[in-house]
Amino acid sequence: MASIKTIFSGLQSPRQGVGDVKTAIHPRDASGFLSASTFSWCNRLISVGNERQLAPSDIWELQARKDKTAGDIANLFSVDVVNVMGLSANMNMAWIVPIQVGVTLCLIQQQVGWAIWTGFLALFSILMLSGGVGVFAGKAQRMILTCKDNRMKVINELFGAIQIVKLHGWEEKLTASVTELRRKELDALWLFVKTILVLITSVHTAPVLITVVVFATYAMWMGQLLTVTIVFTTLALFENLQAAFTALPMVFVATIQALVSVKRITFVLDMHETNPDNLVDGVVEDVHQPVVIRISDGEFGWEKESPLFKNLHWSIRQGEFVVVHGAVGSGKSSLCSILLGEMDKYDGNVVVAGRVAYVGQQSWIQNATIRHNILFGRPYDHVRYRKVLDACALSADLSNLPANDRTEIGLRGVTLSGGQKARVSLARACYADADIYILDAPLSAVDAIVAKEIFTKCFQNLLKHKTVVLVTHNPDIIHSSAIHRSFHIQDGSLVEDRPENAGRLPDLSMMSSPTPSRYGFWDGDEDVSIILGRPVCDTVMPSIADPSMLLTPRRRMCAAGQNGQDVLTVDEDRACGRVSQAVVTSYMSAIGGWPAVAAMVGMTLVTEAARLSKDLWLTGWTNQSNSTSSSQNIKVETRYNMTIYAVLVLATCTAMIAQFGTVLVVGLRGSKRLFERMWTGLMASPMRFFDTNPIGRVLNRCGDDVFQCDLMLPMSMAPILSQTAAAVGKVALSVGTIQWMALVLPPLVFVYVKLGSYFIAPLREVNRIKKVTLSPLLTLVSEGVDGAIVIRAFGLDYQRRFYRLHDVAVEKYSAASFASASLNQWFALRVAAISNSIVLVILLGCVVMSSSISAGILGLIVSYGLTIPANLAKLVNLWANLETALIAPERLHEYATLPSEGRRDTPFNLASWPTHGRITYTNVSFRYKPDDPLVLENVSFDVSGGEKIGIVGRTGAGKSSLIMTLFRINDVAAGEIAIDGVDIATIGLKQLRSSLAIIPQNPVLFKGPLRTYMDPFHDFTDDQLWAVLKKVQLTDRIVVSFAKLEQEVDENGENFSVGERQMLCLSRALLHNAKIVMLDEATAAIDHATDKVLQKVIREELKTSTVLTIAHRLDTVLDYDRIFVFEQGQLVQNDTPAVLATQQGGIFFDMIAQGGGHAHRFVQL
Repeated sequence: MASIKTIFSGLQSPRQGVGDVKTAIHPRDASGFLSASTFSWCNRLISVGNERQLAPSDIWELQARKDKTAGDIANLFSVDVVNVMGLSANMNMAWIVPIQVGVTLCLIQQQVGWAIWTGFLALFSILMLSGGVGVFAGKAQRMILTCKDNRMKVINELFGAIQIVKLHGWEEKLTASVTELRRKELDALWLFVKTILVLITSVHTAPVLITVVVFATYAMWMGQLLTVTIVFTTLALFENLQAAFTALPMVFVATIQALVSVKRITFVLDMHETNPDNLVDGVVEDVHQPVVIRISDGEFGWEKESPLFKNLHWSIRQGEFVVVHGAVGSGKSSLCSILLGEMDKYDGNVVVAGRVAYVGQQSWIQNATIRHNILFGRPYDHVRYRKVLDACALSADLSNLPANDRTEIGLRGVTLSGGQKARVSLARACYADADIYILDAPLSAVDAIVAKEIFTKCFQNLLKHKTVVLVTHNPDIIHSSAIHRSFHIQDGSLVEDRPENAGRLPDLSMMSSPTPSRYGFWDGDEDVSIILGRPVCDTVMPSIADPSMLLTPRRRMCAAGQNGQDVLTVDEDRACGRVSQAVVTSYMSAIGGWPAVAAMVGMTLVTEAARLSKDLWLTGWTNQSNSTSSSQNIKVETRYNMTIYAVLVLATCTAMIAQFGTVLVVGLRGSKRLFERMWTGLMASPMRFFDTNPIGRVLNRCGDDVFQCDLMLPMSMAPILSQTAAAVGKVALSVGTIQWMALVLPPLVFVYVKLGSYFIAPLREVNRIKKVTLSPLLTLVSEGVDGAIVIRAFGLDYQRRFYRLHDVAVEKYSAASFASASLNQWFALRVAAISNSIVLVILLGCVVMSSSISAGILGLIVSYGLTIPANLAKLVNLWANLETALIAPERLHEYATLPSEGRRDTPFNLASWPTHGRITYTNVSFRYKPDDPLVLENVSFDVSGGEKIGIVGRTGAGKSSLIMTLFRINDVAAGEIAIDGVDIATIGLKQLRSSLAIIPQNPVLFKGPLRTYMDPFHDFTDDQLWAVLKKVQLTDRIVVSFAKLEQEVDENGENFSVGERQMLCLSRALLHNAKIVMLDEATAAIDHATDKVLQKVIREELKTSTVLTIAHRLDTVLDYDRIFVFEQGQLVQNDTPAVLATQQGGIFFDMIAQGGGHAHRFVQL
């Protein structure tokens, strides 16, 4: 303060003033430089360090929380962790600002005496108001994050099953759901914005209001004169107080957001996990043979009030091949969960002795190459790898791929058929060389020939010395002499079937040790094995690896060329340079165009004009005080001047409120429109986009980027407008008063601008890199949560591998964060080095001109001059923040302008189409993208209305591609497809897809009420819903729930078995009674007894509909009107089943002869 007071006192003497300026400028220079050097590094290092510590060690553990979805956890990564880091970056302000305020008030007290205490009371009142508003803001923030969680859950579910959404034509329905969730989120945001508006305006107006109170007390109550020295020294100190208070809104907001986020993270971390006591490792010794699985008096379930299994006793000896079967929903998959330790144990003991490999009923596939999926982190060994491929019947499939096993298979294995995904999962388990194999219906998705090959080569040979628990519906396997024992589940109990060979157990007398060991289906290659306890080798590239390290072929079978082109998972686009004019125009349009911009700029100018008027009035007041010789009019003049000054202060405060309110409201409106545009673009995008972009990228745009547009961008715009107006006003006043400053001051300002532009360019690119590096992290999290059961089943070593992959992703993101912090430090040091040059020029000019300009004006210029460097530095930082914040609308704009898959509405009237269900293919060829080889070639056929067609063929023959063409998921390369004589290329996608029905092989249920899933548009009554549930034999399953049709469906339908999900999908098709129905192995997960009943229902209820059934169980299509046999993309056989069954040497004849079951007896008739 002494230096500031010296400067104002020296204005009265030019000669003395030059020395005073020199004396005052040196401590300011040292102080500014040291502050920039230490404060920035402290904040940034704490922020980056905490970011690296929090994310890997705590958040990744969320994969073990069974009650949280992938969308929840992605939100924690993209929002909550960022909020905690935001507090770390500002945490020093929490103690610096109170000290700065306290010291400043003490210095002001030396100028105005006890009048400061009235200002202190005013400050205390404002802070109390801010504290109360802050509590309310915390509640609003919790509401925002809850709404955001709900929205991200739906988005994660939707894009995880986007192909199903498009096949059903559900885009509008799900868009309505997301829009409603977004509306609730915006309502919470608006509530939060109002509280933040109160906080911002209170802390920005506090110094101004305190100035009025202090000066009024000093001049009117204490009767003192307001001299230039007192007024402008006090004003300079209040400017410091203003700077401290300007930081408070960010600290308030960051603290509120961080506290809410910490509570949310803590809540999730404290949630119920998979209990490690559910499972006990070890070996139970038997008199004759070691028992590797034993359940004793067990009671298990997902809810303690209604256990699924009671008094369960079960033991499996080492080397046994055991089969488990049962009706749909009987608990087969739940039994697997017991053996994996996933289901809650309420009583009894479960012992699983040895290393476990698990294959789930629904295959979990990573977004990587086939080889990476099979190796799963283990080192590559050619001999064992080829044995596994042959045993799992993958060799022929891989030979048809241009990149062989280095083919990248996309999100959730989108490039593979259901059978191929199942076999890749089985190969992953086999390559793990475990002791115990828990296989949940891995053969349900493959045809009879492939199933027989796998049973012979894999189960009977490759795994002949392993303990295998196989869940299956296949009667040939259940009654096979190759198995040791079979059990069926009935009423929560395991009942042994006791086949003829039940007493035949594996002879283990020659085994050297009763403990679980590695039984050599890798003869002679022990050196490459992973021994239990040794960390898994990370020689395999993760799914988030550098894209240049992945060989990535086409969507269905696209080649990876020698030049690395034709990549499936493409690199995420990252713009370079300044944000494009198109993005700025798009954002301006979203916020309301030029009228909105004019409103914001206009309110900023009004605010700055009010502030300047207030300061100029105070300047005139001090000049009057200095020239007044008589004291009799002092009180009258003081009261008059104080009244005007108070009015101008109130006008300034009102203008500030209006300015900030205008910016925040306009920004929120812009965020709403940007999200709507992005969502429209996403939902209209072709399937190819989702095949080539991992889900983490979409979650990143819908999560973090939308969050930035909601709050960060408006909160960057408001201060930049204020600081720009303030800097321009102060420089203009200085140059207008002392004209020769125009020769010096503008060049110094230009140096600031050039330095800022030099700083902003790399900072903008680094922040783009931060955005891009976050997407792989979210992809890994999404994959890890989806496959958490598989990862945990394989053991601790495999979990540690995913921890390391996560650490790599976090390291990349942290490196970008540290680069950003370093750039900010670089700028802060250089600003500190040149800022005092501006102050020096202004002060010297004031001293030289002090004899010709009034002391009041000079005092105001000096007061402004002391803050111009801070204004300019802050302005550059704000511009940098704005450009960084504009990256979010840039990324949303990219998705808003994605190519559309086609027109959704039909340009002509087809209200009753289709009426007959006739399907005509004329020379149809099909590929998934322009450079791909054809997957359907010159296919022609004519299906009459109501005809039942079975579609068969080996895996990869083109059966599923036929569905893609009929639903126009991709357009055909050549030929024409007509339904009832109308070319489907002329029909809007919405009408086409909603007019057809499909029951997919992998059923997808969305979270929400069961009734909404069955009838998303509320077209049917409850009686109609119950009627179709009865037909598919689900009435008993639904009626036991208290909520009945309103019961909640968990994410991905996890509270229903896979068979029950298929039956629910079938119920939807029956409900809508479509003229054309596609069944893609729709009953693969259903036992044979139930399947017979459902096949009868299909024939009776869909007797007037055209039915096309892709079948692996040939039994289900032997009574159809015709059979289409596909081979390598061509229709090679087309006739009735009876005719095709007699054509020896034909593909259908061979499939029946090798398929077993009832089908092979058909050929004997």
